[in-house]
Amino acid sequence: MTSLYPKIRNVKKDNIAIKIMIILSILVAVTCLITNICTSRKYMWSFIVIIGIIYTWVTVMYSIHRNVNIASSVMVQLIAISILMICIDNIIGYDGWSINLAIPIIVMVANTTMFILTISSFHKYKYAIYQLIIFVLSVIPLGILLFYDKIITMPIFTIISSSIAVFTFVFSLILCGKDIIEELDRRLHT
Repeated sequence: MTSLYPKIRNVKKDNIAIKIMIILSILVAVTCLITNICTSRKYMWSFIVIIGIIYTWVTVMYSIHRNVNIASSVMVQLIAISILMICIDNIIGYDGWSINLAIPIIVMVANTTMFILTISSFHKYKYAIYQLIIFVLSVIPLGILLFYDKIITMPIFTIISSSIAVFTFVFSLILCGKDIIEELDRRLHT
């Protein structure tokens, strides 16, 4: 029997997810600032990362208010900001911070965002394809680390970000596996 009324968004659950993301964003910003101060003051790359976090928040809030598919926005942002960070790093004289720090942080934020979106959504399946693509993109740095170890000189951030990607993907499969598998099967077989 179908319901006569549409499902109403759980505002309380959404607010908790947003608060968690704000806390994570602040933690990432503070961690980057401290890491930057402790490792090198020649370039204050942490300000670029902080600007990126603010940019991401503006994009997410815009997407929420404009009813844009947030998952597709997260995926596009993951790709676009990663490319932007590599370009900025090359422009200011390649130090490797884009590969060693910025991209792993972007990967962590994207995977955590997708995880929270999946958990808080009524239609968990609608994020399945995007979460799979983001997961694949997220483990590319780990592949680079394993096969081209001279490119990534600070592997700890890549290992942490890839671990978070695996954890969030597996945990999402555990929580919403049936919905995700049904959506993947529907999209890949039609």
